[in-house]
Amino acid sequence: MLIVAIYRFIKRYAHYRTQLACIAALDDRTLRDIGYSRTELSAQAWRRAGLAMG
Repeated sequence: MLIVAIYRFIKRYAHYRTQLACIAALDDRTLRDIGYSRTELSAQAWRRAGLAMG
């Protein structure tokens, strides 16, 4: 069970890093248009990574 939890966390973290890179590449105007600010990118990327995990 612990190994499964560790695997899921590593998989979510990989999704998080991908999401963060994609979101951070956007310019400030595009971020404003979709309702994000630079200060909340990390939290949004972590949330989106969790949604991608299902």
